[in-house]
Amino acid sequence: MADGADIANFPVGGGEMGGLIREFDWSRTSIGALVRWPQSLKSVTAFLLHSPVPIVLLWGEDGIMIYNDAYSVFAGDRHPQLLGSKVREGWPEVADFNDNVMKVGLAGGTLAYRNQELTLDRRGKPEPAWMNLDYSPVPDESGKPGGVIAIVVETTEAVLAERALVESERKLRALANATSDVIYRMSPDWSVMQPIEGRGLIPDNSAANPNWMEENLVAEDHAIVRLGIDEAIRGRQAFQMEHRVRRPDGTIGWTFSRAVPVEGPDGEIVEWFGAASDVTARRRGEEHLRLVINELNHRVKNNLAMTQAIAAQTFRNAGDLKDAQERFTARIVALAQANDLLTGERWASASLRGVLEQAMRTHCGEEGRCTIEGPDVELSPKTALALTLAMHELATNAVKYGAWSVPEGEVSIRWSLYMPEAWGERIRLEWRERGGPPVSPPERRGFGSKLIERGLAAEMGGTVTMQFAPEGLACVVDAPRNLYGKGE
Repeated sequence: MADGADIANFPVGGGEMGGLIREFDWSRTSIGALVRWPQSLKSVTAFLLHSPVPIVLLWGEDGIMIYNDAYSVFAGDRHPQLLGSKVREGWPEVADFNDNVMKVGLAGGTLAYRNQELTLDRRGKPEPAWMNLDYSPVPDESGKPGGVIAIVVETTEAVLAERALVESERKLRALANATSDVIYRMSPDWSVMQPIEGRGLIPDNSAANPNWMEENLVAEDHAIVRLGIDEAIRGRQAFQMEHRVRRPDGTIGWTFSRAVPVEGPDGEIVEWFGAASDVTARRRGEEHLRLVINELNHRVKNNLAMTQAIAAQTFRNAGDLKDAQERFTARIVALAQANDLLTGERWASASLRGVLEQAMRTHCGEEGRCTIEGPDVELSPKTALALTLAMHELATNAVKYGAWSVPEGEVSIRWSLYMPEAWGERIRLEWRERGGPPVSPPERRGFGSKLIERGLAAEMGGTVTMQFAPEGLACVVDAPRNLYGKGE
């Protein structure tokens, strides 16, 4: 009777599974009714029922399953049918795995697996699961293994989280490799920069660097950058600024840098994560644009002043208003053509040949009536404008009164470089007309002559001589070459 009373109370407690074990008809299994259980089986059953860790006992050759409440959660929809079943039949999808477990365990061996992946049907469909598994033999009264006890700790969430982290890091590395930006990480107070690849913007940094500001930034920018960092730290907000950097080749570049704080579980900032873009080309472009605008303003003022002078000289004492208007329009057109030429060269310089060809294009008429010869010489923008207006006056005079006023007349424009003793290199340019009406010196010098002799000579720093020979007008310009390519 005492044994029956003990059996009626076995197992004592054990939660839901304790009750199910007491109510289960074990006589239908190979281990027999509870009254026949050996003490070793009852002891290990009592142990596992009071463990918070998922534990299952596989008893006998069939591996009859006895488990606790924690394991019932792991079993999912297969609980409570697993209780008292053979392990190979209870988990048929991993029968081969459990065959090996029973073989090793009943032979007295142990097994341990970490993050073991098994495909289990626990919720109506097969799904991968990862777990830490520890198998140990349980001796019976004879001292030989009577079963195998398994401690099962599922690690699926941890494994998937780790894989997600690895995938996230892989994508982040791919993004970092795909972008030309410098990706950087800073300590919470920005005192230390973590290793980075500088991508040509700043030197590479293979170790944590506490001297990053001194090494990578221009000294004059330290204060303003530090001010921006302190403001971002105080406000726990993004840092964002354009500032100069020292490039690996020693030159100064510009970067647009933006970093955001990364918080830990306690809400404290654990690091800053940022990206720095190389905006050197854009900043240089903006600076060049400012210079161009300033230069354009200067050119406009010069052109307006020149236009005002042309107007004043053209209409002063003009007897025939219509003729004066035509001459004024022609001079403005010549000035505009010179500006077109300079605009195509970004107002840096203009070739002497290009200036002469453009100035003669609308005047010389038939091919062969104008010869232009000479070596390549660059003119400053201001010299190009003055020479254009002077050539326009000579061409206009040739069309009205000189060589181009008759079909057989010709004009040659030739220039050469020479080196007088004790002087620097000079240029000599000659305008010569032939085949036109006889020429005699004018009684009065008009605006065109003054523009040629005075204006051009003053601009080029040389001399301009007008020779009114009977066979045709000649204009000789002699000036230092070093004034070409200079000026405003």
